[in-house]
Amino acid sequence: MWHGFLDESRRGTTYLVVAVVVRPRELDGVRSALRRLVRAGQRRVHFKKESDSRRRELVARMRRMGLRAAVWTVRDSDDIRARRLCLSAAATWLQELGVTRLAVESCAHQDLRDRQTLAAVLEKVDDPFVYEHLRPAEDPVLWASDAVAWCFGAGGDWRQRVQPMLDAVVRLDQDPENAKPGNRPSGR
Repeated sequence: MWHGFLDESRRGTTYLVVAVVVRPRELDGVRSALRRLVRAGQRRVHFKKESDSRRRELVARMRRMGLRAAVWTVRDSDDIRARRLCLSAAATWLQELGVTRLAVESCAHQDLRDRQTLAAVLEKVDDPFVYEHLRPAEDPVLWASDAVAWCFGAGGDWRQRVQPMLDAVVRLDQDPENAKPGNRPSGR
């Protein structure tokens, strides 16, 4: 059983969605550890706004927490279509993984479309997970999804830093059949 936390990023023509998964029994510890990463004057960790040295520190700490993640990417200039494709693939993977709850970072202009996309995927299964949209400050595990999305999208050394956390990378414009959960997150 897992809980998922999903965020997205756009890098040029590539749109990507990242889901971090955590076992329910580990959530309190992970949330506490992530909250301790917030500096005085911050409400949350937002990777885009951090310095490179701080980003390196944050990724190292998240890796030590044992966080697991998966990434879905597609090259598409249309954000609505790209998000729908990535979110559908992610929802299918998460459902098959055994996720029981999914928190999606809220963005008012896309929340309704997200609910429609998730409902379309989950209406086909017997025991669908529950999902909700949350603001980043409402659940610190969303910060981890933001961090992995930023690093993966940046490529190079940043992508290498989060690579050990990744259980799946699915490039939907190259192999949509690869959207199934071939790799499972490692459990503790």
